[in-house]
Amino acid sequence: MQVTLIFRLQQAALPSQVEHLRYLWKIAKLLEPFGFPMQEWYPLAATPKKSLATPAFDRDGPTPAAVEMLRAEDRKDRTTDYRITSVWNGKQKAGGSAFYVSFSTDGNFPICVFKLQFQNPETLDNAKKAQQLIIGLLDVWPAAAGIEVGPLKYYTTRKVFRDKPGAGWMLYLAKIVTAEQLPEAAELLPVMEGDKQRGTIIVSIANEVFSADNPEHMKIANAIEVRLADQDLLCR
Repeated sequence: MQVTLIFRLQQAALPSQVEHLRYLWKIAKLLEPFGFPMQEWYPLAATPKKSLATPAFDRDGPTPAAVEMLRAEDRKDRTTDYRITSVWNGKQKAGGSAFYVSFSTDGNFPICVFKLQFQNPETLDNAKKAQQLIIGLLDVWPAAAGIEVGPLKYYTTRKVFRDKPGAGWMLYLAKIVTAEQLPEAAELLPVMEGDKQRGTIIVSIANEVFSADNPEHMKIANAIEVRLADQDLLCR
């Protein structure tokens, strides 16, 4: 299963290395109820052994060792308008999971991306868990333009539009979408900020986990994408 979130920085400069890793720490806290211990995330390194020797987080935030690793990468790279940082749970096959966030202040391409991948599909084994994760991500990045939740292979090969979000299992858009606009959706869940709706979670399949190998699931997801695009609701 894969989760992708798109947003823009609300500042002119990249976050500091500590700030960057603190965003990832917030995600690690969010993932604890899903069975991922805080202390079992590791920054990428030259070898798995070196990576596993350096926990990325503790209860208070990013570890000093992880911060220094990122500073060393920045000194080597010297890029001032883009940075990407990843962590993984140290498992290379079954149960392997990883996530990253890339920040960009490049005037030509200022899009920032968060991506989370679960090799074990049982991590999100029902719609309520997936919705809980989306709401948690919006607490970290309230200005997110969109969040996609779906199987890994769906996003690369089977969505309708290569340059637009895929509906997959769930799609959050920072827009109000009604049942009249999107009758194909199984559920439309308003995301509120106080008494004002700031977006909508579009659920393609409500009673089971979405599968790209299920033709009916794919038919519904693709129909959602087409209907949204026809109404100019699917743009970033």
